[in-house]
Amino acid sequence: MKQFKIAMIGCGGVSQMHFDGYVTHPDRLEIVAACDLDPARVKQAQEKYGFAQAFTSLEEMIAGADWEVGVVCTPTPVRLQVVKTLAAAGKHILVEKPFADTYEEAAEMVHICEEAGITLAVDQNFRYHFPYLHARQLVEEGVIGKVVNLIHQDLMFRQDQGWRTQTKRHAMSVMGVHWFDGFRLIVGDEPESISCFTQSSPAIDCAGETEAFTQLRFRNGVIVSYVESFSTPRRRAETVVVGEQGSLVLDYDGISLYTKENRNAAKQTWENPYRGGAKPESAFACLNELFTALEEEREPSNSGRDNLKTIELLDAAYRSAEEGRPVLFGQEVYA
Repeated sequence: MKQFKIAMIGCGGVSQMHFDGYVTHPDRLEIVAACDLDPARVKQAQEKYGFAQAFTSLEEMIAGADWEVGVVCTPTPVRLQVVKTLAAAGKHILVEKPFADTYEEAAEMVHICEEAGITLAVDQNFRYHFPYLHARQLVEEGVIGKVVNLIHQDLMFRQDQGWRTQTKRHAMSVMGVHWFDGFRLIVGDEPESISCFTQSSPAIDCAGETEAFTQLRFRNGVIVSYVESFSTPRRRAETVVVGEQGSLVLDYDGISLYTKENRNAAKQTWENPYRGGAKPESAFACLNELFTALEEEREPSNSGRDNLKTIELLDAAYRSAEEGRPVLFGQEVYA
């Protein structure tokens, strides 16, 4: 098994999850260097995680350190230029989510990397941290029969800080990108239409939406109902996958199976090994999928091209809310 040399681009809040997940796998990777525009921030990360070289620009790090894969933890609005620079330098890339602010920008990044012969993957870590991949396996095994619909609620009181509070797209961009990706995994089909309404609560200081109410229909007839709230004091995060022979209830802790004979108590439960404090392991799992794909000369399951379908859902939800109408897929931008 090969050990990869990696570099971190951006040492802000989300980078800590990556650092924490990576340093426990020295057999698989070495963090060679990191860069951040703020010298104090990259120095603090260097002191904590012990990587050899610290830089204040990506260009300096490309010229001054030897590494193969860049992990991009910058704010979303500057990702395009970072990806362009990395691709031109021949570096493979794992990028934080949301991958891009719009479908067009995400598609451009995918095109840039494919033209450069670079493998691009996205840190959709909630495939593990929230047990969507395990749930997909159970669906494929026929545990609940044919999937009929999904019901998802994500309720919290969340006041972000920094650049996120200034962006036009907020709650769904922060959390909806996880859920849309999970819906895609469970349903295993292409979307047909989406309708979305958004609100902004005065309880949260931000420029974008804090609430979203979304209905999504897939071509195979599965309907998804999704509610997002950043202004609800009562915490709840749950996906109910309704099948013809039972239901799976997903939360951060794991999965519970209910049937018509077992309605008051779960027939079976599965614990999620990536829950709680194990969240950094979910970031490593996404990076390791990129490593494995490079070794096997294949496209990673979390590739940029695959993630275009998740950004498509996110972008279409915002378009629906802005234009006050359902968005039909297979038309206009998404044809």
